[in-house]
Formats: sequence, C-alpha cells, structure tokens
Amino acid sequence: MDGGRAWRFTADRTPVSFPRFSPDGARLAWTSTREGAPEAFAAEIDGPEGERLTHWGNAVTGVRGWTTDGRVLAISPAGQPSRDRMWAYAVPLDGGQAERLPYGWVSEAAVNEGGGVVTVSAIWREPSQWKRYRGGTAAKIWIDADGSGEFTRLFADSTAQYWSAMWVGDRIAFLADHEGTGNLYSALPDGSDLRRHTSHDGFYARHAATDGARVIYSHAGALWMLDSLDGEPYELEVRLGGPRPARARRPAPAKVADFSPDATGRASAVEIRGTAHWVTHRDGPSGVLRAEPGVRVRLPRVLGEDGLAVWVSDASGEDALEVGRPGGEIRTLAAGQIGRVLDLAAAPDGKHVALATHDGRLLAVDTSAGSVRELDRTVNGDINGITFSPDSAWLAWSHPHHEPLRQIKMGRVDGTSTIDVTSQRFSDYAPVFTKDGKHLAFLSIRTFDPVYDAHVFDLSFPAGAKPYIVPLQATTSSPFAPSLEGRGFNGAEDSGEEGKDKKKDVKPVTEVDAEGLPARVVAVPVPAGRYSNLRTGKDALLWLRHPLAGELGDGNEREEVALERYDLKKRSKCELARDVRAFEISGDGTRLVVTGKDGLQTRAASESEEVITIDLGRVPVTIDPVAEWRQAYHEAGRLMRDHFWREDMNGVDWAGTLERYAPLVERIGSYSELIDLLWEVQGELATSHAYARPNGQPVDPRRRQGLLGADLALQEGSWVVTRILPGESSDHAARSPLLAPGVAVREGDAIVVVGGRPVDPVRGPHPLLAGTADHPVELTIRPAAGGDTRRVVVTPLADDTALRYHDWVEDRRAYVRQASGGRLGYLHVPDMVANGWAQFHRDLRTEMPQEGLIVDVRGNGGGHLSELVLEKLSRKVTGWAISRGYEPMRYPEDSPRGPIVALTDEFAGSDGDIVSAGIKNRGIGPLVGTRTWGGVIGIDGRYQLVDGTIVTQPRYSFWLEGQGWGVENYGVDPDIEVVITPQDRVAGRDPQLEKAVELAMAALNEHPAVTAPALPPVP
Repeated sequence: MDGGRAWRFTADRTPVSFPRFSPDGARLAWTSTREGAPEAFAAEIDGPEGERLTHWGNAVTGVRGWTTDGRVLAISPAGQPSRDRMWAYAVPLDGGQAERLPYGWVSEAAVNEGGGVVTVSAIWREPSQWKRYRGGTAAKIWIDADGSGEFTRLFADSTAQYWSAMWVGDRIAFLADHEGTGNLYSALPDGSDLRRHTSHDGFYARHAATDGARVIYSHAGALWMLDSLDGEPYELEVRLGGPRPARARRPAPAKVADFSPDATGRASAVEIRGTAHWVTHRDGPSGVLRAEPGVRVRLPRVLGEDGLAVWVSDASGEDALEVGRPGGEIRTLAAGQIGRVLDLAAAPDGKHVALATHDGRLLAVDTSAGSVRELDRTVNGDINGITFSPDSAWLAWSHPHHEPLRQIKMGRVDGTSTIDVTSQRFSDYAPVFTKDGKHLAFLSIRTFDPVYDAHVFDLSFPAGAKPYIVPLQATTSSPFAPSLEGRGFNGAEDSGEEGKDKKKDVKPVTEVDAEGLPARVVAVPVPAGRYSNLRTGKDALLWLRHPLAGELGDGNEREEVALERYDLKKRSKCELARDVRAFEISGDGTRLVVTGKDGLQTRAASESEEVITIDLGRVPVTIDPVAEWRQAYHEAGRLMRDHFWREDMNGVDWAGTLERYAPLVERIGSYSELIDLLWEVQGELATSHAYARPNGQPVDPRRRQGLLGADLALQEGSWVVTRILPGESSDHAARSPLLAPGVAVREGDAIVVVGGRPVDPVRGPHPLLAGTADHPVELTIRPAAGGDTRRVVVTPLADDTALRYHDWVEDRRAYVRQASGGRLGYLHVPDMVANGWAQFHRDLRTEMPQEGLIVDVRGNGGGHLSELVLEKLSRKVTGWAISRGYEPMRYPEDSPRGPIVALTDEFAGSDGDIVSAGIKNRGIGPLVGTRTWGGVIGIDGRYQLVDGTIVTQPRYSFWLEGQGWGVENYGVDPDIEVVITPQDRVAGRDPQLEKAVELAMAALNEHPAVTAPALPPVP
C-alpha cells in the first residue's frame, strides 16, 4: 500500500472519529456525533449509509475496534457515576444489547484470536495533547495474555505514557513517549524484548491501528505505514477526492459581540464575527469599517461626533488600534506598543482613547499623533472599567490590588495628575461620570450584612454590592442631600428653578478637589445585591441587577437579569427590561442599545414602551473558514506567549514550535481539526490546563437521547426493567423517572410500547427514546406480576450521571457502615466547585458525628474550594455544649470526633491534587490510593477566539508545603499506595476503601473518639 485517492464515506457534515475496519475488511465502524452525543455507527463498505448501533447518550462514547466474533468494540461510561469509569462493550451489528466486557476501566482494548486482551487505562484526552506527561493518570497498558481474566500492568516502573496498544502477531505494539517523543514500539506480552520501530522527532505519532500485521498511524497530519514490525515506516501519499465543504465560505450568524452607540443614539459601531460595521438603528444602510478575511477586529468604539470609529485589529500580527469610517481610509496607531488590549474607551471629543492591556498597563493614545502615554500600571491583575469625563480631560478606572480588592482611581488624560477616589479596602468597580461631569458613580462591594446559612453554622455576605456616587468638588452636594430651598416637584431641580429656561449649550467641565474625596462617597439608596454594567444617562444612573441565586439552581426557572434606572431627580428606581446581557448608552444619555434574548435593540434611556430591534440582516458578513482558522491559530499562540505562567515558556521555544506546526493549519479540513491542532501545539508546553474547548454548538433537542434512570435487559423476548435507581430528593438533577408519583413501574416489569410505537425485540426501547430527553413520553408497561398492561407518562433524563453518582455514594457509605460496625462515617467530594461543596455538606451532619470518618476525593474533578474543605476537615473538638434534655454538642460544630482516613486516586486532579496535598501537609490523616493527576497550574478561561472557541493559558501556579513545585506533571503520592486492578473492577472490589476502613478502625482502637465529659459534681 502506497496511498492513492481517498473516497468520502460519510456525508452528514458532523465530526467523526476512530474509523475501524472489521477483520474481514467488509465493514467500517466509527464514532459519529450526528445525533448529538457521540455514538457507534457501522456500515458495509459498499452498502447504504451507516446505521446507529448505540443509544447511550454519553459524551465519552467511542468506537475502538472489533471483537474477534465480528461485533464492534466500543468504550463508554454510560450507566456509570462518572466519566472516568469507561468500560469496553461488544456491540452487535443488529443494534441489540451490548455486552459489557470484563476488562475494567479502559480507554482502549484489543483482543487476539487466542482470547488475549490488552487494554489502555482510562484517560480522557489523547497523550499528544499533553506531551511528556508524567502524572498519575498517564496511560498505562494492562494485559491478560491468556484470557484468564488476570491482568498485569506492563512497564509498571515507568511514569511515561503508553497507549494505542494492539496485537501484531504475537507481540504487543503501542505508542509511547518514554524517550521524549511519541513513537511506535513493541514488546512481548510479558513486557520483554522492547523494540522501537519509528524515530520521529518534532511531532508525536498518533492514532495507531493494525490489521494484525501492518500498523498505520498519523504523524504531523499525514498517514504513515509499517508493512510489518520488521519494516521501515513510510508516508502514504493520500489524495482527497471531492469537495471539502467545511472549507467553503458561508454567511456568518448575525450575532453581535460588542457595540458602541454614537452621541445621539442613531447608530452604533458593532462587531460581528471579528469584523466592524457602522449600523444605523432605524432604517438606513450599514457600512463596513473593517472586514478582511484572516483579520480579527475587536472592541469597536465610536470616536467623536464625525462618524469615525476606533477598534483593535491584529492585521499587523499583533494588537494595534485602527481609526476609520465606512469606505474611508484606515489609519493604524500604536502597533507593537500596546500588547493585548482588554478594554478600550474613547474620549467624547475623539482626541484620545484609553486602553487596558494584558500586562497591567493603562495607556492613553493620541488619535492624531499616535503617541502613547502610560497612566497607570498594576501587578495584581487587570485594570478595567475605563471611562472618560464628559469634557474628555479626565479618566477614571478600577485599579486591582490583592484579590478581590479594587479601588477607583482617576487622572488627567495628559498624565499630570492621578487621584485615589477610594481606598484599597473594598472591591470597587465600574466607575462612570455623570453627564454634567460633577459626580463619579461606581459600584462597590462594601455592604456587610451577613446572612445565616440554611444548612450549617456559618454566615456569608451574598448581597454585598451597591452603586455609590461621589461629588468631585467639595462644594458640590450629594444628589441625596437636603436642599436649602427644599426639593422640587415632578423631577424639577432642587434649586427652585421649575419652569425656568436653562442654559442648554453650556458644556460640562470636570473639576476635582482631591482632598477628602473618599469621605464624600455616598451610597445610592437602593438595596444591596449584585450589580454590573453601571452607566449614566440624563439625570439618571442605569445598571444591571443580577438575581441572588445559587450556582446549581433548584430545578425552577431562574430569575432574569434586570435593567434598572435610578432617577437622580425623583430619587426613584424603575425597571426598564429583563433578560438583558449587556447595554450601552448614547453620548447624550438619551438612548440605550441593549443586547439579550431578542438580539440587538434600542430604546429610550427612560421609561418608554417603544423598543426597536436593530436589523442586522443589513450587515452581510462572510466566514472564510481557512483564513479564520489561520488567524485563530496565530492568536492562540500569542495568547499563550503573553499569559503562560513562566516567561521562559518552560524552556520551550514557543515561537519555533508555532512555526513548526503552522503548515498544518493550511491542511485543516474542518473545525474539529482546528481544535485538535490547537490541543496538540499547546501540548508541547507539557503543562496542565492548556485547553482548546469547542464553541459549543447546541445539540438539537429533538436528538437528545432520553434515559429512564434504570437498567434494562432483554429477557425471553422482552425488555425488562432489572433495576430502578433511587432518586435523590435534595438534588433536582437526580430524579428517577420511573419512580415519579403515579408511574409505579417495578423491577421485573417490561416496557412494550414507547410513544405509541412497539418496542423492537432486538433493539429495545432505547431507539424510541431518542429525542425524548426532558419531554413527556408515554410508556406501555407489562407488569411482572401479570395482568393488563398499563400506560404511564414519564419524563426521561438527558443525563443520568447524577442519579447514578448518588447511588454509588450510598453504596460506598453502606459498605463503610457495615465494615466498621456502624462506627465510621463516609463522605465523597466529587469536585471543588459548587457541586462538590453541595455534596460535601449533603451528609456532613450525619457523617461527621461518627467515631471516625472516611473522606473520599477519588475522581475529584478540581475547582477552587479545597481550602474550604480542608478548613472543615482540620477542625478539632475543643469543647462541648451541654444542655438539659439534649445530646451533647461538639464545639466547634462539624468537627470530627476521631480519626480521618482519606482516599485519592489518579482521577483526582487540579484542586483535587491540592486537597490531596493539603490532607498530607496538614496531617489530617493518612492518604490511601494512587498518585493523583498532577495539574496545578490554573486558568481563568477568559479568552475566546473569533468563532467562540475557548483557549486557556496555564497562568496560576501552585507551590505546596511538603510537595514544593513537584505536583505539576507528577501528582501527589499517597501515604499508602493501593492499586485497583482491572480484575478488581470486574469483581466489584474496592481494595482502597477496604484499606481505608482498616486503617481507621486501627486508629480508633488506639485513639478512641472523643466523647462529652461527665457533668461536674454538685457544689
């Protein structure tokens, strides 16, 4: 085989992966997202279109090959409590019930004719995406050479990655990077006679597969072949036949990313898909400001009152400012001087713009001369909230200090003066001048009104923000102060000038008395809450009020964000709109431009029912995918260069790496290939959290797989409910559809009809549940006890992971109770975000009072709450509260009475790494399990590419006591290592938990749990 023309096999324009020929070469199996979640498909080579074989509805499902008896071999964590628990399945070609294979948790598996099995441990991303990774989750090869069910790990002393394991004759071939670069190797089944078959450098070998004799793999976007393990690798010359539709130009959605209204509110400068346009709000044409394939435009701002605009462009290869008008000449300013622009504001007179940069600078740029002046600099984050005074002479901004503190500063545009408006005590943000230039308003989190927690003894400050206003001159009164002449009526001035003509042509001038400025700050008389997007209108303040809501929701619709207006004359508040994402106000303060669920709209900046939707159909934008992918690649490279936690890029020649991968951009044929390329090039940094997340195109709800929260099996020609998972009433995501009131389905009942369609005796009810997630559907049930069939209505789940997770936790807790004779409690913490915090507290009150405690952080997905969890686990009982008629209460509450033993594993990562290290360095208790993931350089996820792709830059590194810098790309070693083998998984054994209980009971015997003291003797 030397290559040739390739023929398109699928034509549904959806991403596919892992195509695998059947052993006889007559069929092809692959993974497709055609129906939303990835599922297994198969087709005859010369037959009709592919047929869907699975209906698992799980995002990690994937085809991996074929079994020796002609079934498709697929992996999936479907039916499991987390995505780490991937099992291999043999899927019949008739779409019937898949058989779970006894291999344990795997990401790949291969079987030979003699029944020998080789697997790769469960991993969630391909090893080239984190090159030279040496953490606890590194891909490992396990082998059962004779099919006995007893697996042995190969190369157990190595921390490198081993993957793409396959049988080639009597040898195991695989990819590995133990010598620094991913190459093809082979060994005998016992791991001896290790041989290297390729010598690639610069790019990893990837996606290796075999027909039992030959091996094919990808390398630098090309296919390579070995005719045998004794041969030399060679590149296949493949020609693609037919069009590549994903590279074709197409219209862009009319979705506005940013906008800036002009002085009168008649038009706005808008950004759509990286292009800038001048759009009139009502009738009239639109005009192109900048729209060039391969150039990204951001942050367009109206400049002055002459139809000019300014924006950020990367046409030069770096961020620069451009100034122009529709159809006019474009001038470039400050190229190469401004870094990555995060925020941009234009002076009302158009003579200056101010911008905040990624490296903490606040710059003012003269729009005529192009000169750049630095006004402020910080080493604690990003300056934001830049705003000009109405006379264009002053700037105000929010200056960061140690998180979360921020202060408001202001200064002259000419750089001659900088003033602290507020102190460094609070979080002050979103400053804005009133239209008369006499006051500066801002938002601040400085309300301290604690609320008692509903579940545990704690207080918090959920509603801390309010708008504030400060008179800039000492002689200017507060808008809320009493007037010497009394307040006017109907919004008239307090000075008694109702009905008198006012000077309308006097231009505002901002003057500032710096002395005593922080003391003149007064609160706007509205309730404390959560506010953003503060702006000033004519005699008014406007803002967005965000609802006080939990992070997880309670199953009901959330309250919408409200746009509110506060009238400074009437001293009253009103609501103008709901479900608003952002808004801006015209220069004269009379009109709003708003974006939300109804698109881009304009309305008066006061109470008015007239709302005009701005017709963006007048703005034709065309996507050139190839140019856009090229620009996205280079922008992602710049973002990493400018934000990676080490300026030396971990010793990697980043510019050289980007240059080496750049030719591959020209060969990209689809968006999914861009994502893959970004992953691979960022993986060269050998650092955690370097992600490329797709832009999340919504799945058609008509295709979402419905799940019943139950296990089904084909028994005597009928599909029977073999197990119904119990629901968890404290988690709205963990409802059990078949246990809903009135449904009354029992284990052993058969499902015979779904939505009026009979259940196929081979495929079962799953195909009929496609598209039913979160929608009522009728089931006809044949009771196991006999009698007439019943018709019931259920609402299937889109995801039953939460339901199965709670069931797993209860099973582990029941084991601990039984094994300890009821003396030990059990808590599992699945992650370090809101979900994990909720789960930690869900049973804290019942488990912490036990004599000892098992704390399980296995599979912890990370986050940022480890310090809160560690704080509670570190508590010690130092007192008792005794009251007549009550059981004694520990002081402090929620403190453990006895020993703690913690569990961790290779799937605990990020903040799961940190909590594991914290358990060790705080001496909370012994840590049992396996080495953790090893990724503690965190991210913030702030940057999106032009198409919405999120690219992350590892920015926030961690040094940890006892571990130093050693956790990154290694993990945290347990105090006591206990490996769970594939055969343990198959048998349902949990030796890690068994060891934890053993240690906790031994500790209890040596140091019994604390108990309340006896009452003192009567005096």
